Amino acid sequence: MTAVYSTSLELTNGCTSTVWPGVVSGHGTPPLTVTIFTLEPGESASLFIPASWSGLLWARTLCSYDLTGRFNCLNGDCGTGSEECASVQTVPPVTVAMFNMGGNGGLDFYGVSAAHGYNLAILVVPQGDDEGNCMATACVDAPDGPSETGSASTTTCFAFGDPENCCSGAYAPPGTCKPSYYSSYFGSRCPWAYVDDDGKEENRTFACSRADYRITFCPHPVLATG
Repeated sequence: MTAVYSTSLELTNGCTSTVWPGVVSGHGTPPLTVTIFTLEPGESASLFIPASWSGLLWARTLCSYDLTGRFNCLNGDCGTGSEECASVQTVPPVTVAMFNMGGNGGLDFYGVSAAHGYNLAILVVPQGDDEGNCMATACVDAPDGPSETGSASTTTCFAFGDPENCCSGAYAPPGTCKPSYYSSYFGSRCPWAYVDDDGKEENRTFACSRADYRITFCPHPVLATG
């Protein structure tokens, strides 16, 4: 009998303040058993992921309970009013790490997305992959100042929602959508990250076979290779 393969996601807080990781499982994917935890500066924790899991991970900072008992984060909030993000999507702007495990041919597909805006730098590095040639990916060049203190950047698609800025409708076919100021900015500073309104055909999603993954929030701004 073949054993079900399980992946480990190691999350590390390289920021100077406490991080509340946000974890959301994809539609049709069983939720993880552990989704509520904090990481102090320099601290790490591991999540064990079953085969065929998909989901998003990101960092929340400046979090607290208000007088009504609602949990809110000034940076990266998921809008649930609690520490549990459950199946609720992120509240832009937020930088996310995306995973789709055990997909076509048993490959893991992963990437870093700035399509929902930018709030914190993220670095994803595969560990111990079978072939030894899986690529790291990241968005580590912060826009304006230390983002963990609350500064963030929103995509033009989320800001305006029109087809021209979202590369949708008449602007969906390749070559018809021009890069916005936002996508041009992140295209140069975060060339490995996915941006939904950049008018490019490649989606900057990477594939790897049977690897664990190290996810670092606020890493040193150098892209490592796996």
